Amino acid sequence: MEESDSNSEDDSSHYSKCIDIVVRTAKHSDVDKVFRIYSDSIQYLDVESRDWIEGIVKKKSRRARVYVATSNGDVIGFAIVYKKRNRAYIDALAVDVLYRGRGVGECILRRIEEILLGEGVERIYLTVKNHNNRALGMYIKNGYRISNVIFILEAKQTNIDTHVDRKMVNSVSINIGSVKRSSIPRVKLLDVTMWNNFTWDIDEAIYKVSKEEITRITIARGKRLIGLAQIAVDGKSILVERLALSYYKPSESLKIIIESMKNLIANDPEISIVIPVDSTKTSLLKTLISIGFRIIDSEYVLCKDIIQKNNVLGIVNTTSR
Repeated sequence: MEESDSNSEDDSSHYSKCIDIVVRTAKHSDVDKVFRIYSDSIQYLDVESRDWIEGIVKKKSRRARVYVATSNGDVIGFAIVYKKRNRAYIDALAVDVLYRGRGVGECILRRIEEILLGEGVERIYLTVKNHNNRALGMYIKNGYRISNVIFILEAKQTNIDTHVDRKMVNSVSINIGSVKRSSIPRVKLLDVTMWNNFTWDIDEAIYKVSKEEITRITIARGKRLIGLAQIAVDGKSILVERLALSYYKPSESLKIIIESMKNLIANDPEISIVIPVDSTKTSLLKTLISIGFRIIDSEYVLCKDIIQKNNVLGIVNTTSR
């Protein structure tokens, strides 16, 4: 997440700042400006390509949208939002460097909350990198609370020892291919990060229309899918964008998938595997650390329950549902 405004101000002052800012759904002509703002904010955001942003805009799905904030017709900020039933996830929010510190991020946030509230959303989630204290302060000021932590783990392939024996590998079928040219059965799997619960199925559709290339590894026992990983290469790193495992013996499935990734990069000992995992997935974290991974970073997961009260967005029941 990006953009933060720690200025203390009352609601009347805030709304006067937002009068000249229009938040709307992004058009294809906005993609270049959105990507430029995204690139200028990369220290606070996960790496994404222009093709991916264009794919979301092109798909025109109600499940995944790019919103832009404009002032006098110029795009000055954006947000990428996923929605699933009565929950939503703000995947990214950023403001043009020339407009930071003016409350623009807060204007975008409040307008997004209003839009989602009108669509029946009850709770909004987002993530903030652990070094982005200004953004963290802005979200807490606006009623968000920390509900979880996501750990980022990394290991070079030469440091990984999965202890997977040949019998275990021979008991499953492993398939490696492009997401664009394959599909998976809609089976219930355990996603290791909260955001994949919002994104995985609509992302499948977006990959089909975007130029983005991503590789999928699936493992099955007989006809039953027991795990998958979707990975992208970024320089000397393999980024695991989705990791989902069988509820039955998930650590075993995890080890087989990691072994498959390790074999993919066997010719380059300098390549690392990077995996985000929810702090609540304690057994999987323990497994990853035991086979050679280490925690290199973390992100806060924040959430807010939204209601309409006297035309002002507020917080209700902050206990987990």
